[in-house]
Amino acid sequence: MVVRALINKETLKYLREHIGITLPYIERITKYDEKKYLLWEDINSCNFPTCLQAKTIAKCFHIPFAGLYMNAKDIKLQHIPKMYNMRTIRGNGSFDDSSLNLAIMDLLYSRELLISTKNELQESLPAFSLSIVGTDVKQWADSIRQIFKLELKDQCSLPSKRKFYLYIRNKIEKQGVFIQGFSGVDTEIARGVAIYNDIYPIIGINNDDRYPAKTFSIIHELVHIIKRQSTMCNDMVTSFSAQQEEVFCNAVAGEVLVPEQAIMTLVKNRKIKDFTEDNIASLADVFSVSKEVISRRLLDVGEISKPEYDTFILEFKRTFDMEKEIEREKRKASGNKGFRNILLETIDKTSGSLCQTLYHGYGEGLVDRQDIARYLRIDQKHISNILREVSQWNS
Repeated sequence: MVVRALINKETLKYLREHIGITLPYIERITKYDEKKYLLWEDINSCNFPTCLQAKTIAKCFHIPFAGLYMNAKDIKLQHIPKMYNMRTIRGNGSFDDSSLNLAIMDLLYSRELLISTKNELQESLPAFSLSIVGTDVKQWADSIRQIFKLELKDQCSLPSKRKFYLYIRNKIEKQGVFIQGFSGVDTEIARGVAIYNDIYPIIGINNDDRYPAKTFSIIHELVHIIKRQSTMCNDMVTSFSAQQEEVFCNAVAGEVLVPEQAIMTLVKNRKIKDFTEDNIASLADVFSVSKEVISRRLLDVGEISKPEYDTFILEFKRTFDMEKEIEREKRKASGNKGFRNILLETIDKTSGSLCQTLYHGYGEGLVDRQDIARYLRIDQKHISNILREVSQWNS
């Protein structure tokens, strides 16, 4: 016997329209035909989804299943703020921003969770007051390194690009910025977003990106935050024709991560005359950044020409696409059942500030393991490892 879910049809429509989810996106994610779905929204139709179908829709919308039965006016949803679209659209295409809208809603929810938990724990909320004036790229970069205590010797001594990503995230979060990863969004749609607030401004980073790209995105979006801008961005490092604001953010991020004096000294000490993919990769490893960033910095300081730069970028992209395809085939061959390190994935994606606040809340009896599992959207069996890892940060 098929059991129908007698959901609130008005609520279903309200959720879709409020979040900004398109019908083609719903069909692509759920595999349910648009016409069938619209009948489930139609208050004049007797068609209802099955319980399984309704649960699939709730998962697509990133909401609890029970929410589909509630009255729309009783559902407290965040409102996506006005954001400047700084993204580069290639060709004559356009973006379906359904996945990005869902990601932004998740970011807003996570920030609200951090603030509400801190309030219940009677912890202070840091006000973001940092300001940098002028348009001098080096002045901005020097100020950011000084304010956030980013040490070049630390950067060059860290054992991996993941460790550098976490180092940068931790340093910036200590100054009252909320940095959280989002997933399910193609990097062509968004690599990073900035949402300005006086308390815990948000930097959202595409969790599906590579570590060096995520590190660069943090600094890029930090510049937007310092400028009190809320933005969505997708074109980092390589753009020459992007909006001027993006060119500036990229330039500052490049100078922060690879200071001009540092790379020129390194090139001189290594006596590099002819640049190759191998020695560019070696330089990238020293600074824990991507080959693309190093290539751009070499262009900026006059060590390579624009045609050489274009050739390198094209080759790096070809190599990266090939690696992605190999990885995709491996997952396909294993039935997508490859090993997943849930601890690493969770720590990489979740704000360090939120992890520490939930840990404190757990110690005070404010939240339990089931709460944390629900907040972090992971199985409860992983919570012990998460708590153990975060406890070491406080020791």
